[in-house]
Amino acid sequence: MNKKEQERLTQVEIDTKTISTDVRLIQKDISVIKTNHLKHIEDDVKKIDMRLWAILLLLLASMFIPFVKTLW
Repeated sequence: MNKKEQERLTQVEIDTKTISTDVRLIQKDISVIKTNHLKHIEDDVKKIDMRLWAILLLLLASMFIPFVKTLW
């Protein structure tokens, strides 16, 4: 092997290590998103769902109460 080929191989090894490190960092970020952020998003969606049900019940009650008052 000549010097130029050796330098190319060395550069490929360096690039491979850099790519490997980047992949590990991406895997860690994905793991954090799966374990932490998705749970918080799920909790927020549940809160919004409960609020929508509460609003629906209030609307139904506001329509139903005058009807009941007319019966008395």
